[in-house]
Amino acid sequence: MATRPSFPEEPLRNWPSRGGAMTEEAYHELERLSPDRKYEYIGGIAYMMSGGSVAHDRIAHNMYFALDSRLRNSTCTVFGADVQVLVGMKRNGQRHFLFPDVTVSCESADNRPDNLLIESPCVVIEVLSPSTEARDRGVKFRVYQQCSTIQEIVLVSQFAQYVEVWQRDERDSATWHYRHYGSNEVVELHSIATSSEMADIYRGLKFDEAEEV
Repeated sequence: MATRPSFPEEPLRNWPSRGGAMTEEAYHELERLSPDRKYEYIGGIAYMMSGGSVAHDRIAHNMYFALDSRLRNSTCTVFGADVQVLVGMKRNGQRHFLFPDVTVSCESADNRPDNLLIESPCVVIEVLSPSTEARDRGVKFRVYQQCSTIQEIVLVSQFAQYVEVWQRDERDSATWHYRHYGSNEVVELHSIATSSEMADIYRGLKFDEAEEV
């Protein structure tokens, strides 16, 4: 999750106005000047990552644990929100640097112990928050769709047991199939042949009936 773009107090050459576009070089300089903060770089704009709610943290942890347990004996690896993901755009060469809540990669190069950047994500998961849902469903979602290695995009509500999954068509990479899951259902991720019960995803959380509706 992220907040509005934020910039350090120390000025840089050609530093953009607040909320304006910046070069990739300026973004990396921002990271260097602010090692105690995390920034996503989407469409030329840097967004400072904010803290999350208890529900957000619990759901992300549950998703990570469930996938890690099921993929333990496979060639795939599960990563948390502290690992940066590179999404490149072939059409215009623009690159985006993101921090999904959970990422799965089945590429061995991404699993090197000294690796700092995931370059071949196949599944990305975002736990939605009021302050970031518009971006998660908008510009960030489109960036994910245009990444050739991503096969499934998962959006998870933190206010009700509700999970949405978009899966890339096996024959037509420009086509995506949509599925959604509610209470007591089993969420299936076909690209990595795993399934998770809704109760496991929302373990430790309780919702009022009104919230579920």
